[in-house]
Amino acid sequence: MASSDRNRKLILVSGFGPFLGHETVNASWEAVKLLPEVLTHNGVEYDLEKRLVAVEYAAVDEAVTEIWKRQPDLVIHVGVSGIAKCVYVEKLAYNHKFIRGDNSGEKLPNGSSELPNNGHANVLRTELDVDKIVTAVNQQCDECVAPIKAPHYDNLKPLGATKASKNVGNFLCGYIYLKSLDMDKKRSLFVHVPPINKPFSSEKTAEIVFAIVQQCVQQVAECDS
Repeated sequence: MASSDRNRKLILVSGFGPFLGHETVNASWEAVKLLPEVLTHNGVEYDLEKRLVAVEYAAVDEAVTEIWKRQPDLVIHVGVSGIAKCVYVEKLAYNHKFIRGDNSGEKLPNGSSELPNNGHANVLRTELDVDKIVTAVNQQCDECVAPIKAPHYDNLKPLGATKASKNVGNFLCGYIYLKSLDMDKKRSLFVHVPPINKPFSSEKTAEIVFAIVQQCVQQVAECDS
């Protein structure tokens, strides 16, 4: 697959805008916009395009439709989690309990979505190997650790740069992941980042996210070959 106007393949990474609790800035977009614009893997160049998405169901629907019309090689959505202590790599998305109003006050009828390709499937899982991604990125970013704030015990270890997760949530993060997984499970991933400087700066978070992108590109290239 290639972008329409270049020979480079296309990677699309999205971040979210502000919302309740993160009114000033959203850590996801602050990190995403710092990513490089080109990635090279095994001599193949990829355009890395960044997209800001409003925290609204309609905006997500529009963004996902436009993104996948581009026939990207990889789509990674990034959101912020107020409770994350490192970067969480999400394995799945649920299709229920979307009961919170978005930034425009809109809610999903019945708290779920009729998916074009998977109907009312309750859960969709990425086919990217999340555990492999987490292991590789933690080795690559071994200096990026979340400090332990509790009293130290011998069996407690600092969190690495990333951690696998099965809790993408029931708000717009879970919704955008669900919509992209419905389009292509082999090329979709969602990443939760912690708030800025809790513990990572936006620059450090961007470094970790880029390492995740690189691992995904490697897996997709191996699958395509």
